[in-house]
Amino acid sequence: MASARLSPTANLLRKSRLFSLPKSLKAPVDPASSRAVSVNESATLPHPIRAAIATPSSSLARGDWGLKRPLPAKSTSDKSSKPVVRLHALDTYEHVTDFESAADHTMTLEKFQELHMPISLPYKVHYSAKSVPKHDSPFELDFDNTETSEGVNAKRFRQTGPWLAGQTESEFLTYLDQVTSRKPELLQKLRTQYTAQRNAELRKQAQDNGEDISTETVTTTDAEFDTYIRTLRKDPNALGLIIFDLLDLVPSPALPAERVGQVFFQAPVSNMASSDYATSGPPKTHPSAGLSYTRSHALIHNHPEFGPQAEARPVEARILRPKGKFKGKPGRGIGSVGGIAVDDLNFTSFRGADHPPGLLHFDASLPGGGKYWARPIRAHVDSQGRIRIASYRASPEEMIPYGLKEFKKESTLTISDVTEDNAMSVPRLDKASLSQPRFTSSSLRPSSAPTQDKEDVARSLLDKISR
Repeated sequence: MASARLSPTANLLRKSRLFSLPKSLKAPVDPASSRAVSVNESATLPHPIRAAIATPSSSLARGDWGLKRPLPAKSTSDKSSKPVVRLHALDTYEHVTDFESAADHTMTLEKFQELHMPISLPYKVHYSAKSVPKHDSPFELDFDNTETSEGVNAKRFRQTGPWLAGQTESEFLTYLDQVTSRKPELLQKLRTQYTAQRNAELRKQAQDNGEDISTETVTTTDAEFDTYIRTLRKDPNALGLIIFDLLDLVPSPALPAERVGQVFFQAPVSNMASSDYATSGPPKTHPSAGLSYTRSHALIHNHPEFGPQAEARPVEARILRPKGKFKGKPGRGIGSVGGIAVDDLNFTSFRGADHPPGLLHFDASLPGGGKYWARPIRAHVDSQGRIRIASYRASPEEMIPYGLKEFKKESTLTISDVTEDNAMSVPRLDKASLSQPRFTSSSLRPSSAPTQDKEDVARSLLDKISR
């Protein structure tokens, strides 16, 4: 049979790159809060909602991006060596193409891929713990399922039903109306399950009695089915399991301790790929989100001079928020690796001279801000589509093969520092130290103020007092 001829318009759309662009996603919504929340409209979103568009160099020179009209070089190629754009509107009322740079998410993807880290399933991280967080690849056969799979240990990361714990009251009422409209279909499905259950019980009873297993199936009458429904309504524990199975709902979080003695609808055992999905909701995409397709950490990091290394090359992390103090207790600092906020498992244990510069408090004299060398160990994508990375501070043994060193801020001796160590000694402020400006860069700052013995300092003080 000859294929039908396509019109010129249909042929153009089939070959058009613009026509193949996926539909934009909804922007992430912050959870409702009674506190005032400041939002920056120019801030990078947690995950991309529009596709990034790139063009080859030959077309970039002409401003050709495969769109309705060429884009100006002043806003694309002149601003970046790797221009990538995202489209808001192909054509507006003013006959212009509304676009913006998509380098934020594309560069984040490139930086993350340079870490050579596999994606793990969400796992609760314990800070200051000696054990490394557990790694379960979302590509394993036991976890990478969207439908009911064979096997007792088969897990799923997506259900057809909603996550009731994350719905508002209006959303829940809307879902109830949808379930009401499907009542005949659900009752027929429940009747089929009840008939299959009765047949299985009869076959097992015949097998236990040593009788021949009958191949005939037992039908269920309307009276028996109505009796079965009334029995379920009197038993919330049994009815809860049936409801979760019929509607394919996401298992609810664990029951609070204060409601253990009360009557409640029993939820089935969670068959989610990660236990974190029961409290934070199922993932909006595949647990890997397409960031990495590596299944394990079994990689050989080969050094050109020293050979294979146990760990990868440390990466430089930036301190986004110092630890500070909250109610007299040190808080938890936040770092950044590759433009992604990370949870450093050692931040709470950094004390004294061992902590990186700029961790305890903000220090404006540090060139480029507070930084330190880190070793990422685990990465996962949470239910909201955000990348979460757990890391350790790199040890000296891991930095030596690559010639890396921690930044050491040049110390300056002040009166407060001396009085804390030895209250009886006071440094001498000579003309050389007074001639230096108070705020200088770290490279021009003197290494230390000159000091004298206790007798010389005391003699000079007495001379000044006598004058």
